[in-house]
Amino acid sequence: MITNQDIIFISSIEWNFLWQIHQELASRLANAGNRILYIENTGVRTPNLRDTRRIVARLKNYVAALFSRSVREVSPNIYVISPIVLPPFGSPLRRFINRRFLLPKMKRIARRLGMRDPLLWTYLPTDTAVDLIEMLRTRRSVVVYYCGADFSQLTPNVAALRESETTLLKQTDVVFTYCSQLVEHCEKWNRNVHTVPAGVDLDLFLSEHDDDETATDAVAPSPELRLLLSSLPRPVIGYVGGMHHFMDYGLLIELASARPLWSWVFVGPVQGTIEGLGQLPNVHILGQQPHQHLAHYIRRFDVCLIPYLNNPATATALPLKLNEYLAVGKPVVSTELPAVCDFNARHRILITAPNDPDAFLRAIEQALNLPNDESSIARRRQVAALGDWKSCLHKMSESIETVLHK
Repeated sequence: MITNQDIIFISSIEWNFLWQIHQELASRLANAGNRILYIENTGVRTPNLRDTRRIVARLKNYVAALFSRSVREVSPNIYVISPIVLPPFGSPLRRFINRRFLLPKMKRIARRLGMRDPLLWTYLPTDTAVDLIEMLRTRRSVVVYYCGADFSQLTPNVAALRESETTLLKQTDVVFTYCSQLVEHCEKWNRNVHTVPAGVDLDLFLSEHDDDETATDAVAPSPELRLLLSSLPRPVIGYVGGMHHFMDYGLLIELASARPLWSWVFVGPVQGTIEGLGQLPNVHILGQQPHQHLAHYIRRFDVCLIPYLNNPATATALPLKLNEYLAVGKPVVSTELPAVCDFNARHRILITAPNDPDAFLRAIEQALNLPNDESSIARRRQVAALGDWKSCLHKMSESIETVLHK
């Protein structure tokens, strides 16, 4: 594990957002003795009305941080900036304003924290990220790019995005990604590309010490939510994660309507319209819950879902929840996302089905009839263990150490 490094994360999400790889790796690296400056999302497109809540939250964090000189310490060795910058891929004037007036503030904060020759770790391939790396990089800095998506599907400025990502890949020392499609994409411009599987905190999701009688606030929901979960009619079909525009709400409404005696539970923040799903009497939308509570919810599910739309924007999606479901030992049904199908071709551990209500219902019924003996649960957990964050981060550290030694 790398240690005693100053690391600057250029993140694609806010620190207080749904817990993902960004916070997981930052926390583990901080616990290993590194100092982390976490720069919250600077975006991949110009915001619109759908982003109003996120913009308001950013402004609140920015104002609150003014009392701590624009940076807040969220835990030991982790400092967070909520930057105010103009959106990427704009006019030359917009980029000039960012470079001349807005981005330098982050460099001043890094200097004030005493960061020298920082390791620069970006999740964004935008021109804003490229300019920030250029500003922060020294001759002894290492640049890491974690390619977590096909960003050309997430912005209307496709040509500008491809240009900036090509520039980034050519300048990056180490690239990490999680699926063969993105490996192939990145290797066009960088030879030092490493595959890292979808990660899981095994210590959290393998723990058995959260039953209703012995559970503590650290690992379990409130007594009211525990009572709700225990009283739901079976089977319980569940999902954890953000309820975003990549989910197939039309499919979910058809499924829940076709099986009114089943309980359908969704745990995660509602990030947009959910098209009437929550109006169905057998659907329970519980909102965002603490990450350390998720294993408790998953244990109450009989089948776990990945109900994403199958389109170019999800072609490289391999959600972290997949290994979280498997680590708890639950059967999983997913739509036929290419990266998920590749995962299943290697491990033969879940059921995939097209975005068709009849076919997807048959897949869920098949999953309900799967054996749940100790051997089956152990097999699922064995696959999940391949993505243990401890081993994943050690492999990533080895790749980074090689460059640091050079």
